[in-house]
Amino acid sequence: MKYPRVILFIFGLVLSFSVPAFANNLQITNVSLDERRMHSSTVLAVVKFDISWDSSWRNTTNYDAVWLVFKTCIGSCSQLYTHSLVYTDSIYGVKSSVGTNEDLEFAGGGTGVTGIFLQRSSSGTGTVSSKDVKVTIAPGATATQNIIVKVIGIEMVYIPQGPFYAGDGGSGTTGSLVKTTTTYDPWYIASEAAIRTTAVSTGSFFYRTGGSSGEFTTGSIFTIPAEFPKGYDAFYCMKYEVTEGQYADFINSLSTTYQTNRDITSGNGTTTGKGTDNVLKRNTMSISGGTATTSRTDRAMSWISWADLAAYFDWVGLRPMTELEYEKIARGDAAALIGEYAWGSSTSITAGVTFSGSPEDGNETFTTASANANYNVTTFSQGDDFLGTQYAQGPVRAGIFAAASSTRTTSGAGYYGPMELSGNVSERVVTIGNTTGTSFFAVNGDGTLNSLSGYEGNALQLGWPGTPDYGERGVDGSTGAGAGFKGGHYFVGASYLKISDRSQTASNDGFRSASGTSAYGGRGVRSLSPPTLPTCGNETIEPPEQCDTPQGQWPVTGCPDPMNDTCDPSTCVCVSFAI
Repeated sequence: MKYPRVILFIFGLVLSFSVPAFANNLQITNVSLDERRMHSSTVLAVVKFDISWDSSWRNTTNYDAVWLVFKTCIGSCSQLYTHSLVYTDSIYGVKSSVGTNEDLEFAGGGTGVTGIFLQRSSSGTGTVSSKDVKVTIAPGATATQNIIVKVIGIEMVYIPQGPFYAGDGGSGTTGSLVKTTTTYDPWYIASEAAIRTTAVSTGSFFYRTGGSSGEFTTGSIFTIPAEFPKGYDAFYCMKYEVTEGQYADFINSLSTTYQTNRDITSGNGTTTGKGTDNVLKRNTMSISGGTATTSRTDRAMSWISWADLAAYFDWVGLRPMTELEYEKIARGDAAALIGEYAWGSSTSITAGVTFSGSPEDGNETFTTASANANYNVTTFSQGDDFLGTQYAQGPVRAGIFAAASSTRTTSGAGYYGPMELSGNVSERVVTIGNTTGTSFFAVNGDGTLNSLSGYEGNALQLGWPGTPDYGERGVDGSTGAGAGFKGGHYFVGASYLKISDRSQTASNDGFRSASGTSAYGGRGVRSLSPPTLPTCGNETIEPPEQCDTPQGQWPVTGCPDPMNDTCDPSTCVCVSFAI
């Protein structure tokens, strides 16, 4: 496998260098700043680069893409990398270009946007490449300052709009969503409209608990607001779980102050995590002197908390996925199958045991016949096992089960193409299982993290789970309420890997210190039409928690007094105000 690249280029100096970009098979090379122009007090710079990635596709159902964001550091670059907005429209005589491959297109562009998708414009499969791609950015520099640009590319998959089933139709899958307990038919999600759960004898949305502390009980009646992403609308999803290399590059773009709350190796009271620079459960991350390194860049990242994952998503312009979106990504629009895994079968599951060779160099596969998942505390042979016992169990590289001749079953792929949705490391999701989860507003990350003293490096998106009242802390490491897990991971049994298993979907574990955190990982998504947080005068309302008390039955515990509040209380919405 070719290692992908993130390129840094210093404009104005004859110097360029590169570090790994860590997205499976993605290469971004030959980065330069083609030109810069002044408009009033704004400097615009054109970033030019070559790009290629393997196993690309576009068909009548969906397609893959690369999400591109741009980080810049000005002058001597002794400080934090900052996010640069993207301009794909023609502006001030400068226009972005897809380069030499005219069969590509930009998507999600505009004037002053967070990032841009690059994808096929017509049907095709195989390797994609283009030279001299040009993207205009606003780096925040003067006309003469040196600019260091970091181009971040993440492989994504387009998930099309359409209805789907949530729940697998079986009584034996823990917490699987059903219409009623008489038929056990799954929920049918036919729009993004609000969902009101119903009693067992009526309606189409009966709630079964997964058994987590603080979760709604079986038969609870509550509302999933229209703003909560249910998976019906189109969105993009990361093709692979976040890798060690991607997380290391994230850390290396932060100042040492920002790194403190995101350092899994330090063992400090806020972050805990792995607590060592040594290899532990196959995680090779080391952070020393403000520099993060990893010897296995494409291995799925582990030991990360909800706050870590949220910060990474905010930094790259993505957001957390919901548990309903997870089921859409894995199952697609196919009929539900009782007990099915992400590859659409309820029986064809085999743990990878023996690697194809030693060491694991990014090209390794499993020689175990029919292997398509990493689960059940498998002890590996070959691979990196010669390096010691800490390499024997843990996450494997992203996309390891895919090959040129793979089927969906043998590669372990979800319906639309994302890999390792069942097993390896956990998929962190926003739950429908408690009011904190259903309060989620799916705004996308904006590339900028919290700068408040003591909370530097936190995601700062109001409406994301883990944001305390008033919101100034951002997504704090002290809570993971509203988030949970789907898809199982490397040290649990097969039942947890089922698409509709909800035994941990409302599990409230925001820390890295609890048992099992060596399997905490995840992947992000991006909304195409994100909602706008409601406002009250000049204040932003956070979180927008839907009440279950009908309009007119005030007061409601935790809600503002409608007689004294300046917001229009025409609907029953619990709010707190962010400063």
